[in-house]
Amino acid sequence: MSPQKDLPRIGKYNDFIVYNIGRLYVLLNQYLSAAYKEFGLNPAKFNLLMHIKHIGKDRGIIQNELGGKLYVSAANITKLIDGLEKRGWIERVPSREDRRAKLIKITLKGLSLLDKVWLRHVQALNSLLPQFSAEEKKKFNQFLERFKQEREVNE
Repeated sequence: MSPQKDLPRIGKYNDFIVYNIGRLYVLLNQYLSAAYKEFGLNPAKFNLLMHIKHIGKDRGIIQNELGGKLYVSAANITKLIDGLEKRGWIERVPSREDRRAKLIKITLKGLSLLDKVWLRHVQALNSLLPQFSAEEKKKFNQFLERFKQEREVNE
């Protein structure tokens, strides 16, 4: 076995940053799950409904497109869509442009649900970071955007 000194080293703070981003994801998921629970939603389902509503609009959105936008695998997006469809919040309709494709559209029941959840969503987000100033939030958001953009370019 090679001596410890020959192993590659992690750059200063890189492991802490990655650990903290991962931990932050878990904490945010728990926090938002609690906010959406009474509506039968979790952050993934809420996010999916919002994308269908705002990106699909009246036309609908192709399932594969949703998976790509939300960074969700084909198997997981299918499972999420199946669950939302069973609850009557979305529907699959044939595409007029491509007979093989199904468009995902939000139903009136889904729109009504989002209207009910919206106040809780706003309250949850507004109470999330009260200890940070607007300038700190702006800088943190800029950091996250830069990080995301640089990772997307390198994929």
